[in-house]
Amino acid sequence: FSEKDRKDTFVEFVSSDEWKDRIKMITPDITGSNDIINTRLALSRMANEPALEGSLWLDIGRLARKGGLYQVAEHSLAQADMSFQNAYTEPAPVDDSFIFFVQDSIGNVKLQLAKLKHAVGETTTALNLIENNIPASIFQMNDAELDSYVSKMTRDGNIALESKETLSRRILQSTEWLVSGGLRSGSEIKSRYHTVLKLAPKWERAHFHFGKYIESLLETRFSALSELGNNASRLMVLQNDKSCQEYSLESVSHFGRSLQLGQKHLFQALPRLLAMWLEFTSIESADKNASLEENQAQMNSLIKSFAEKIPEHLFYTALPQLLSCVIHQNDETAKNVALILTSVLAKYPGQAMWSCGWLRYSKSKEKKRSSRKNFCWCTKNITKTRQ
Repeated sequence: FSEKDRKDTFVEFVSSDEWKDRIKMITPDITGSNDIINTRLALSRMANEPALEGSLWLDIGRLARKGGLYQVAEHSLAQADMSFQNAYTEPAPVDDSFIFFVQDSIGNVKLQLAKLKHAVGETTTALNLIENNIPASIFQMNDAELDSYVSKMTRDGNIALESKETLSRRILQSTEWLVSGGLRSGSEIKSRYHTVLKLAPKWERAHFHFGKYIESLLETRFSALSELGNNASRLMVLQNDKSCQEYSLESVSHFGRSLQLGQKHLFQALPRLLAMWLEFTSIESADKNASLEENQAQMNSLIKSFAEKIPEHLFYTALPQLLSCVIHQNDETAKNVALILTSVLAKYPGQAMWSCGWLRYSKSKEKKRSSRKNFCWCTKNITKTRQ
């Protein structure tokens, strides 16, 4: 092996996923450090790799911030920034991918530093840090204009300074702070979320927080239009107000999309998705409200699509909520509930049967009939699968 090959092998070993996985399992001491991190820092310095050292300082800073060790975090992030700047300006020839990695890492350092400032109450400083070099016009760009803007974020005309992922993380984090502080109007906040989703359309967290924000708009409108504040008044508003109906559809859509992409926010997104769906489709219009019926049909179409795309084990966590609505006023909703239950039963019969079995002995004839039908379908499906 040549000297370069030996160095590359050494760097690959020090920066391997095994080291990173071990760091996730440990807790830093009062100095924000531990033996694993100290060993890696020593090895990176032996290899004379400032970029690798910067990554390690960034890990230390992130861990210290999450552990509430703010002074340690600030020092570590400053060390990380200095290491990345040294790596970026070192005279040795480096390829474009390395420069991109270093620049993107500098962006991550700024993001962590902004989170640190926000954690200690310096919200204005945090927002200035995190939104540095992000023009206000980016939130009015369409897809083509946004792609053009991202492609122009280059150094010397050919190397991107920041990835789409890092840019979207910065915008989403600042948007969440703006929402919590009430510092922007609803239209501006929605534009920011739309920009994030254009940059990272498959990001679970972005869909979840957008759905959560839309739900907050729905609740605000309920409070403004509902006179009595009870459930009957709430349903009356939902029945007659098109904006509330659109908010419900949009929020459910983003919650469902987040569940398709991951399960980090499962216990927040799924109960809200089911509650909003079941509430909205329970409204019965005496005067045949065409707009309401159309939106209810669209809601059920969304849920049917999610029932086929969201993994069955996620729905297993919400079986009690689903079982309570086996009988529903809306026929399509009842069919979708049955579709979800049968899917879970067919996939995990040994586990789901204990939760669903009591329906067969319910005092309600309709529930008993629905249960018998679901169990028969599952039995046939399981038999075909095993054959």
